[in-house]
Formats: sequence, C-alpha cells, structure tokens
Amino acid sequence: MDKQTAICNYLKKYHTGKDNAVYSRELERLFSLDGRTLRRKISSLRQDGHPICSDETGYYYAESQREINATICRLNALVTKIANARTGMLYASILSDEPASISININLK
Repeated sequence: MDKQTAICNYLKKYHTGKDNAVYSRELERLFSLDGRTLRRKISSLRQDGHPICSDETGYYYAESQREINATICRLNALVTKIANARTGMLYASILSDEPASISININLK
C-alpha cells in the first residue's frame, strides 16, 4: 500500500470527525514525510474525492457535511489571499521603473 492510501485509511480509521483531528507533525512522523510532501498527498486525496478536512486542530476524515463545508470555506479564504498577493505583485511590476510585460493564464478543469 502506498503512503497516500495509508494516510487516507489511517485518518478514516482513527481520526474521523473534528474532535479526533491529528496534528500534521504527527502524520509527518508516522509516515516519514516532510510537511510539503504531506500537504501534497492530502491535496491529491482531496482531489480524488476523499473528505479529508483540516483546521487549526489538524487533519481529520469528515464526519459530516458541516465539516466538509468548513474546510471548503477555509481553503477558499486561502485561495483568495494568494490571488490578492498575486494581484499585488502584478501591480508592483507595473509600477517599477523598468518596462514589464504581464501574462495571466487561467486554467479551469
């Protein structure tokens, strides 16, 4: 079994519901992963339709639609912050003394 599947099974078995969340550091230790790799695996699981939720208490397998919705709201807020930072950087490049060309690509799946 690969680590991604093992993480999903572990969360589903031992950490279902927000009250049973596990800190990312513990998952990193258990599965011998660094934080970045763990986040990528969690993201991939989510993209495959597994309801892996997260908040300040850690990661957990969703027990309810409310938990899923809360995680979606949190992820949307992160995306908005990243988009705003990107816009600020594009604006800064226009204000610089040197000419700059800007290209924006949006890929929707």
